[in-house]
Amino acid sequence: MSSNLVELARRHHASGEANAVELLAQVVRERGELTAADIRAVAARTGLPEAAVHGVATFYDDLTAARGTRDVRVCTGTACFAASGEGHVHALEDGLAVRLGERAPDGSVSLGEAVCLGLCHSGPAVRDGDVIDAGPGAIERVLAGTARPAAEPAARSLLAEPVLLQTGDWTALRHALTPEALRAEVEASGLLGRGGAGFPAGRKWAFAAAAAGEEKLVVANGDEGDPGSYIDKHLMERSPALVLEGMALAAYAIGARHGFVLVRSEYPASKPALQAAAAAARAEGLLGPEAGFDVTIVEGAGSYVVGEETALLACLQGLRGAVSARPPFPAERGMHHAPTLVHNVETLASVPGIVRGGAEAYRALSPGATPGSKLVCFNERFAAPGVVEVPFGMTVRALCEDLAGGLRDGHAIKAVQIGGPLGGILPAARLDTVFDLEPLTREGCMVGHGSILAFDERTDMRAVARHLLRFGAHESCGKCFPCRVGLHRAHEMVAADAPVDRARLEALLETLELGSLCAHGGGMPAPIRSLIAHFPDELGLA
Repeated sequence: MSSNLVELARRHHASGEANAVELLAQVVRERGELTAADIRAVAARTGLPEAAVHGVATFYDDLTAARGTRDVRVCTGTACFAASGEGHVHALEDGLAVRLGERAPDGSVSLGEAVCLGLCHSGPAVRDGDVIDAGPGAIERVLAGTARPAAEPAARSLLAEPVLLQTGDWTALRHALTPEALRAEVEASGLLGRGGAGFPAGRKWAFAAAAAGEEKLVVANGDEGDPGSYIDKHLMERSPALVLEGMALAAYAIGARHGFVLVRSEYPASKPALQAAAAAARAEGLLGPEAGFDVTIVEGAGSYVVGEETALLACLQGLRGAVSARPPFPAERGMHHAPTLVHNVETLASVPGIVRGGAEAYRALSPGATPGSKLVCFNERFAAPGVVEVPFGMTVRALCEDLAGGLRDGHAIKAVQIGGPLGGILPAARLDTVFDLEPLTREGCMVGHGSILAFDERTDMRAVARHLLRFGAHESCGKCFPCRVGLHRAHEMVAADAPVDRARLEALLETLELGSLCAHGGGMPAPIRSLIAHFPDELGLA
């Protein structure tokens, strides 16, 4: 990322004004589209070059598609695909008389896509204005103009004393240890980042604490863009105080005085829930000037790759959400060039429980190799979908059959994808694999966010490949050409009405893995490799 742009963004931030992403999003909400005059006006207000603001305006999904007076967004995520293929999309196109990504000529209605709306337990989902409906009858209700808010998922914990499924009461912060002791406790707990990479949290805290710089920041990554996952949504909306307390503890441990939470615009209830929890904490002196730490809640503008930490920080600064090469890592040089501790929402929500119970008790929660507990979530195909807090070490079969009740309506599991679109696909014959980092990695899969997304026996696995590669190509930030070009080429190969050249496809996947700048391009080959290994005939390989 350009140092000049970061410096301009930092100066603008100091003034307390909205950044370029926020200003452009406000125009779209008010008028439905952006013009060249709007881009010039935002450039003048922010001090950014007009070309940089144009880059922002053409990057984020919320800013690129023109909106009608009535704006409908249909979920095209993998859970909704598993629920109905593309049938729900076509039904809306026909019923609204407008194609996906277009606005009616009279401006009365527009139909956009969202990936995803976080109601994977009850797909397919569609957002009509600020109302998100899902499940049986949702499409018909939207077409009739009677959309209603979908029910939130059930949640339960297998632990005697839940770590993650609690509301948060700030007791851990009230009785916090010294910063040094707090860092040591988290390191001893063995807590690994829950966003997908699995990096030791304690080590990241040590890097941030030791980094040079007067200002340090904590950032909560609430941009949970993995289709099929709704764990962070649940935490931000049902336990926002727990997330904020985890941020405050992390800030105390590294010496930060301010933090940011980036939430997805696809989750319209998340920002208000966090803001209300922050206001309540300020009233008690737990956040704000008296406490020595405060937070700002920021809403994104629609981009999957912004879940990557360097792209996330660019978005927070009002810039195009493109990935940056590392090193330097954010813990050394991050937002506004200050040392920045970036953690996934679930990682931060784990910290209060570690502080209250101690590192040894946290490690003892799991019989598996990975310490602590993990939230998992199940998609609509299961008989009992929802969010469950589990220890590591159970088998995937036990999770799918015992906890989620198997598939609904007598259907059988054909395969499951674990951890989001970058996760490998596990066929039914491998369901006895242990749910833990190493066993899943050996199968070409990952824990990732913890979503468990089932495909039933009726699923066409080549259609799954087309779906995943279309998503990957659309969501590439475009900064590196292996990802920008390679994912489009891979999608063209499986979307064509012809056999797939296996050697050519595998060479392309290798290029993506070795040449991509971040995990988006490097990770997208994993599910395709799974399909090649387990469903070669359905893929039509030649």
